[in-house]
Amino acid sequence: MNKVVNPQKVAQGIYQIEIPTPFPVGPVNVYLLEGDCLTLVDVGPLTEEAWQTLSQGLKEIGYEITDIQQIVLTHHHVDHFGLLERVRKASGARTYAHPMAVPYVELNGEFLSYHSRFFFELYTECGVPEESLTVIDKFHNRTMTKFCEKSQIDECLKHEQTLPNLPEWQILYTPGHAQSQISLYRESDRVMIAGDHIIEHISSNAFLEPPQDQSGNRPLTLIQYRTALEMCADKEIEIIFSGHGVPVTNHREKILERLQKNWLRTDKLRSFLKDGEKTAYELTTLLFPNAYKKELALTLSETLGHIDLLRILHQIEIKRRNGVLYYSL
Repeated sequence: MNKVVNPQKVAQGIYQIEIPTPFPVGPVNVYLLEGDCLTLVDVGPLTEEAWQTLSQGLKEIGYEITDIQQIVLTHHHVDHFGLLERVRKASGARTYAHPMAVPYVELNGEFLSYHSRFFFELYTECGVPEESLTVIDKFHNRTMTKFCEKSQIDECLKHEQTLPNLPEWQILYTPGHAQSQISLYRESDRVMIAGDHIIEHISSNAFLEPPQDQSGNRPLTLIQYRTALEMCADKEIEIIFSGHGVPVTNHREKILERLQKNWLRTDKLRSFLKDGEKTAYELTTLLFPNAYKKELALTLSETLGHIDLLRILHQIEIKRRNGVLYYSL
């Protein structure tokens, strides 16, 4: 590979490597942590271009993939973990992640079948037209398996524990964007590596996911996301290194802006109900009149998140007819 990757030293003992992805979000940032145990935070998607960029980036810092001793996944989305097995095989590195990442990383067949059933039932309940249900296979299945391969997590991480072999780093569980989303916090210089929890230029989508215990009660992802943001607002943080884009240096202002924008969208959703009841799908087409056609999974997640906010505040009523939920004021 002749391309110069130009990794950046962004803080003491932290290097950032920008890895290309085939997704609309653009490149993903992975981070190399120096110390007693050379640690890679995220790895990028399973593409040859991503592999070559990662290899070249490490080389420009002074390392090889074989030098990596451990890998930490911020969450289970394929742009962040797709290359995991290839890096593990090359390096022998141990892998750490939140327990919620395990069935996705392992590509557990039973879980993936349940995953498909969950979304078929949910989208039907949302009033999604039958011809649009193909998004379940396209987005939730093919994307999930095309850009990653089956791998494993060697040890699971919990909230507020220290990172194995790098005790200056603390794990924070910050769900919402993903049920497995964790952030890493170094109190000594108030640095956070946040994956997709906090991003400078975009508000992280609070993706819908099935409950892993198959209880039928789906996680309230937007409410989780808001709560995790509020937790981070209480932290003394100088700089946040994100999974995409540039660092965040004004985290409290950014968090307040995100929380306020949430309520603006929630108010907008309420306004669409003033002329009568609507399904979640109908509300999605009104909230995202252009984006829903190309990004139904993302936009429907967003809509249901705002419906959840209204539900817990008892600001909307819900009726079920023929297996479809209808919302009204």
